[in-house]
Amino acid sequence: MPQGEKQVLTTTFHRYSRYRKYLLTIMQYFGEIFVIILFAFTSYASLQKGALRVQFQSTAVPLLHSNATVREFFDGDIAVPFFAVLQSDVSLVMYYAPWDFDSQLAIHEFERIANKYEGQIFCASINCWVHSGSCKKTFSKLRSFPLILGYVGASRGVHYNGPLQYDYIDKFVQSLITPLIRIETVADLNILLIQSSVVVTGFFNFDLAKPKGFYTFYRAALKYLEYDSRKTVVFAVITNPSAAQRLGINLSMPRQFDLRLHLWNETLIYPYNDNAIDTSQLLQWIHHRSHSPMQFISPIGRKNQMIQRHLSEQQPSLILFTSSSRPSYQTMVKEVAFNYYNCVSSPRIIRLIQESEIHRDAIESSRLELERQCGISENRKCLSYNMSVNSHQSNDDDIGVEEKCEFSYEPVLPKLEGLGCRTNRTLNFFVIDSHQHPNLLRNLGYSSKRIHQSSHVVFVVDPKAESYYVMTLPLTTQNLQNFVINYTENRLRRFHRSRQKTEKRKSCHDGRVCVEEISADDFAPIVLDPLHDAVVLFKKKGCVFCEIGARFFLKLSQMFFSRKSFILNENHVRQIKFVTIDAEENVLPWQYTVDKFPTIIFYPAHRKHDSRIYPHNLELNEANLLNFTLSQLSLKHRIIWLTRFCQDTACLQEAQRQIDAQVIVIDRNIRRSRNHLLWPENSDRMSVAKIQNYMKERNFFQELGYSVRKAVVDIPGGNKPEEYRDGIVLLA
Repeated sequence: MPQGEKQVLTTTFHRYSRYRKYLLTIMQYFGEIFVIILFAFTSYASLQKGALRVQFQSTAVPLLHSNATVREFFDGDIAVPFFAVLQSDVSLVMYYAPWDFDSQLAIHEFERIANKYEGQIFCASINCWVHSGSCKKTFSKLRSFPLILGYVGASRGVHYNGPLQYDYIDKFVQSLITPLIRIETVADLNILLIQSSVVVTGFFNFDLAKPKGFYTFYRAALKYLEYDSRKTVVFAVITNPSAAQRLGINLSMPRQFDLRLHLWNETLIYPYNDNAIDTSQLLQWIHHRSHSPMQFISPIGRKNQMIQRHLSEQQPSLILFTSSSRPSYQTMVKEVAFNYYNCVSSPRIIRLIQESEIHRDAIESSRLELERQCGISENRKCLSYNMSVNSHQSNDDDIGVEEKCEFSYEPVLPKLEGLGCRTNRTLNFFVIDSHQHPNLLRNLGYSSKRIHQSSHVVFVVDPKAESYYVMTLPLTTQNLQNFVINYTENRLRRFHRSRQKTEKRKSCHDGRVCVEEISADDFAPIVLDPLHDAVVLFKKKGCVFCEIGARFFLKLSQMFFSRKSFILNENHVRQIKFVTIDAEENVLPWQYTVDKFPTIIFYPAHRKHDSRIYPHNLELNEANLLNFTLSQLSLKHRIIWLTRFCQDTACLQEAQRQIDAQVIVIDRNIRRSRNHLLWPENSDRMSVAKIQNYMKERNFFQELGYSVRKAVVDIPGGNKPEEYRDGIVLLA
C-alpha cells in the first residue's frame, strides 16, 4: 500500500476513536442528568403554594320529602336527636346512608312504624354519611347501613338485627314498649308456650321498694332482642303468688327471687349465686339451655352459612315455607313436632298439644270471620261469629266452634307419637318466611307461579340422600302427619325439579342447526321416545368444559341434520334427536342422573335400557363423537349413516363391503327359515312373516348397494357433494 494511503487511514482511525470516546462519555452521564432534571421538576412542584384539590360532597338532602312523625337529621347532627332520646320513654333511631339501596327501602317501612306509634315513641333518622356531620365522626367504624337502634329511656341502645320489613320491625317496637309480659294464671303461661318457643319467668318480691334482681332481668329482656328478632323467647313476670305456688315457686329467706326457663318438655331453674344476677351470664344460660323441636330460620340476606349450618348434620329436615300472616300454620307444625318427639307420652306435652289446637282453631275462626267481613272469599263458608282468643275456653266452647264454622278436629294418629325416637330417619323441624326468602323456594324447584298461588308449602330435605320431597296435599294436621309418616316409611316419591322455559325457543331458519335445551318434564316424551335415537348432553352452569363440549356437540348435530343426500332418499334415514339439559336446574330420576360434567349419553331407539355413556377417558372431539354415535346405532342405520358421511372412494368401498356382508347374512337367514318351513309342524304364519321381513331387508340393502356403486362412479366425475368439502375421517 502506498505511504499516502496509509497516512489517510491512520488519521481516519484516530478521528473515529476520538468521536467514539466522546459518545461513550455522553451516554455515561445521560442517566445522571435525567435524574437531576426529574428531581428539579419534582421539587418545583412540591414548593408551589396552595392545598391539594379535593372534591367535596354534594349538599345533603332529606331522604323523606315531608313527614311530621319522623324527625330527619339529614345533615348528620346527633346532638339534637340524642337530647330528644333522653327525654323520651321509648325511641327508635335509624342511621342511614342516602346512596344505600337497603336504606332507601327501609325508610318507608320506618315511616309506617312512626305513623302507627305516633305519640308513643320518638322516631328519628340520621344521615351518617355526611363527612362534616357529627354522626360520621362519632360512628366512624360503621360499615353497613341501615342501622336501627331502639332506646328505652337513657339506657344503651338495642340493635335490631332482623329483616327490614314492617311486621318484624313492628314486633321489635312492641317488645321495646313491653319487654316483660305479665302472668296472672298458669293458663297464661301455657298460652305463651304455645305462641313462642321458650318462656323465661321471674318471680320477685315486690314488697320491697327495689325488688332484687328485677332490673337485671328487665335489662336482659331488652338485650336479648338483639339475638331474637322473631320473639321466640319471651320474658315474663309472675305477679300472682297463688299462680307461683301452683308452679312450685316458694320464696323463702335468703332467696329474694326465682328465675325459671320453661321449655316444651321441661322446666329449668336458674342457679343462684348469693342472690346476684349477672346479665351476660343469664343470657348465656338461656341461650345454651333453650331448645325446641321447631326452629325459625331467618337468613340475614348477606353471604352467610346459616342454612348450611342447620343442614350440615346430614340429618333430614322438614321445612315449612309460610308467611307471617298465617301463624296458624306455624302452630300446626309445632304441634306435629311436639307429638313427633313425645317419646314417653308425657302428659305435659299432650296437654300442651291439646291447648295449642284449641288456640289455633280460635285464631283460624277469627281470621275467617275477619275475611268474611272484609269481603275476602276463600270458598269456605263460615257464619257470622265473632270470637276472641281466650285462654280460659272450655271444651263446650270448642264444640260450638265446630258447629258454627263447619270444620272438625282431625284425629291424631297414634302412630306419629314418639316416632322421632323409633327411627333412624329422625326429622328436624324448621320454619322459613316465604315472603322474605322466595328465592329459596325457587331454588328448590317451586316456580314463581306456584309461589304466587300459595306461599305455604312443606318440604322434606334429605342432604344425605341428596333428595327432597314436597307435600302436594292441602296443609292440614292430618295431611302433615301422614306426610311425616310416609317419609319415615320411605313411601314418598322424590320431587323432580324442572326448570320451566321462560322464553319460547326461536325457530331455526333454513341452513341453521339448533340444539334444543329440555327440562325434566320434557325428558320422558323426547329422550325416551321409543321410535327415535336420542343423544343427550348433560351440563351445568359454570362448567368451562361443558361449553367446549357443547361446540363439538353442536357440530355433531349439524352432521346428522341433513335434509338431502346424494345416495339415499330422506324416507330411508331415521333422524337422531340431539338435546341438552341442565342437570343442576333439572332433577331427573335416579337412573338418569350423572356424576360428571359434561356427560354425553346415547339412548337407542326401542332399546332405551341399553343406553351408553361417551367414555370420559376419550378425547372429546368431532371424530370421536361421530364414531361413538355411529357405533351405537343399529347395523342397518349405521350403514345408512356411513354412506351419508362418505366423501371419497375408499370410504364408499368400505360401505359397499359392509352392505355385501349384510346381504350375505340376510341370505343365510332366509335359507335357514325356508329349511325350517319344510317340516310340517313348523309351517306357521310367524315363520312366513319372518321370511317376508328378511326379503324386505335384502331388497333395501341391494338398492343401497346400487346407489353406493353409482356414487363411486360419480365422485371422480366431479359430482362430489358440497356439504362436506373437506370430507370426514372415520377413525377405526
